[in-house]
Amino acid sequence: MKRYLLYGLISLAIIGTVAFGFRREILMYMITPGDEFAAYQPPPAPDYADPATWAAHPDRADNADLVPPVSGAENRQALAKVDVFYIHPTTNYRGNGWNAALDDPRVNQITDQGTIKHQASAFNGCCRIFAPRYRQATLAAFMAEAGQNGRLALELAYQDVRAAFDYYLQHENGGRPFIIASHSQGTRHAYKLISETINGTPLADRLVAAYLVGFPRQITDDGRMLGHWQVCDAPAQTGCIVSWNTMLEGGDPTQFRNGVATNGALDTLPRTAPDGQIACVNPLSWRTDNARAGRQSHLGAIPFSRDADSGIPEPRPQLLEAWCEDGFLFVTDPGDEFRILRMPEGNYHNYDYNLFYMNIRENALTRTNSFLANPRKAAFTHE
Repeated sequence: MKRYLLYGLISLAIIGTVAFGFRREILMYMITPGDEFAAYQPPPAPDYADPATWAAHPDRADNADLVPPVSGAENRQALAKVDVFYIHPTTNYRGNGWNAALDDPRVNQITDQGTIKHQASAFNGCCRIFAPRYRQATLAAFMAEAGQNGRLALELAYQDVRAAFDYYLQHENGGRPFIIASHSQGTRHAYKLISETINGTPLADRLVAAYLVGFPRQITDDGRMLGHWQVCDAPAQTGCIVSWNTMLEGGDPTQFRNGVATNGALDTLPRTAPDGQIACVNPLSWRTDNARAGRQSHLGAIPFSRDADSGIPEPRPQLLEAWCEDGFLFVTDPGDEFRILRMPEGNYHNYDYNLFYMNIRENALTRTNSFLANPRKAAFTHE
């Protein structure tokens, strides 16, 4: 009996070793749809006149209304003079289709309890929040192996985002100033949305700022993004773009950098990006320099709480230091509460918003107040 037990343990060890060695292949097999995109029947397109197509909307109760306790934060959407158009990240990790259906309960639960609660809500102190559901591309679309299938899935997702933004402008905005905020896949779509619908139009004068987080983007030699926009380099600066990608001190961003660079579905970086040519704004100082911002500047991180019956956890202030280095935002270890969703090589991608939640809240209000006090200096300026 002991011999069989020993053989069994050895077999499990061998299987585990093989699985670890082929973990990427196993992951791809699990999350990649079986059909080519050309043979795929996408879910029905959204009608953004239907309230169910919005994960957050100021005219109804949703998780974007939540505020962390013991923080002094307030949901001021009813009085806000500025809007936020928020584009959520990937929340579909399955291989049952290249794009998620808008009525998928599992995807919507992850969206609402994960990203609307812990990301979009950071803007309810300054702005009304509009967050569309969209036929997001599944996680496999971002893998190099997806190739053209991934590109087509991402393009379908983008078309929904653009349709939602057009609906927002026509039926909800009413000429108000607005912020674009996003994360990960949402930021990939936000880059394109700004380039195609805002650049060179009167909308540019109403864009307070864009918080385009969690998707590296190259900047030009004069520090601009998307052809026109400066990278924000002051807390009250408007008409600019904020961007960062979070790594643990000592972590190696090479895999993340190369993964983005080599996947043709993403088209954001060349294969090798020069050091310092990826946008990085430190959310503790709101500067682009390499200075280390201390714990005293950290207003509070919030751990994930995916329980539908619970609100946002109490903020954890003075938890970390942060600094930009070679285009990535490095942080000291924030502790066990922020470790479970940390990715390999010290990549804190899943915590890009959580770690700086209270700093984002304060800064969004600072920028909106700055814009409202002097709207003519908003677009394409550096104060």
